[in-house]
Amino acid sequence: MNKIFALTDYKGFFGSKYRATPYRSGLNQTELKTLFREHGYDLEFVPMADTFLIGNVKDIPVIYTSSEDIGFHYKAYIEDVVLHLKLRGAYLIPEYHFLRANNNKSFMELMRTHFNKQDKITLNGWSFGSMEEMLSRKQEFTYPVVIKSSAGAMGKGVYLAKDEKELFNYAKKLSHTPHFKTDIRDRIRSKKHKNYTPESLYRNKFIVQQFIPNLVNDWKVYAFGDKYYVFYRPIFKYRKFKASGGGYENYFYGSEAMIPDGLLDYAKHAFELFPVPHASLDVAFDGKNFYLLEFQFIYFGTAGILYSKEYFVNEQGNWLAKQNGYTQESIYTESILAFLKNR
Repeated sequence: MNKIFALTDYKGFFGSKYRATPYRSGLNQTELKTLFREHGYDLEFVPMADTFLIGNVKDIPVIYTSSEDIGFHYKAYIEDVVLHLKLRGAYLIPEYHFLRANNNKSFMELMRTHFNKQDKITLNGWSFGSMEEMLSRKQEFTYPVVIKSSAGAMGKGVYLAKDEKELFNYAKKLSHTPHFKTDIRDRIRSKKHKNYTPESLYRNKFIVQQFIPNLVNDWKVYAFGDKYYVFYRPIFKYRKFKASGGGYENYFYGSEAMIPDGLLDYAKHAFELFPVPHASLDVAFDGKNFYLLEFQFIYFGTAGILYSKEYFVNEQGNWLAKQNGYTQESIYTESILAFLKNR
């Protein structure tokens, strides 16, 4: 029987599952083991901190969880563990750089910009590690623009800057890195050493993105192998220009998602740019062009699976709606198995 290692967090949890029991405990590990065993795979759960005890991992598939802990302290440790396994030759699903993009809009923007140039998935964006870097590129912006903290979800840390002054103020807010003792020492160095360049006081990374006007919604698309789950997220007045964070009970799923022609083709094209078994894609449409706003490849919400009565598959160029009878564990497992089959 083929071996797969599944890495759990310090609580012993694996993955993300909407309405998990116990609360926020991830995917059901007993069900996952059964599903993988039915397809000839021995799934072994291993705590992150115990991975050094595993013997030979070369070319052995490793699936893993991520974390959204405040400050992303444990997520940083997960990155260390996963990168270490990569150095040991493990077959990571997904590869390390997709973990790096998880809840990291700065790296996500760099990835998306790269694919935008190659495959025209649209939307202009910039990633910055300091206020000074942004100011050196300010002539490239056409206002209004969206500015986002690198970390954050549900629309938090996202602002619309109508002009240069607003952008400057939001950038200061998002990037400020005060440290009293170090800042005092730097001031002394500036007086003591001629032409010394002090450390920036604004070094939290952030991104700036093109603003798409007049949107009334966006769509969240889950891609799991060849299955696509879609839901429509309206932009409520109280959330201004943001669709995320509006509440799952306020969204429209499956056949009720008001899917425009071309959306599923666009989502399929975007998904297939990345060698991953599954993805969560935020897509906007201005009546002419589609825009890939954000994406995640690991540890994203799965409510759309639970709420959707249908999913969509492409058969010979046609999109067909199929009745959704999958559990969150089964759709996850199926996507991993399909990915392994095509490795």
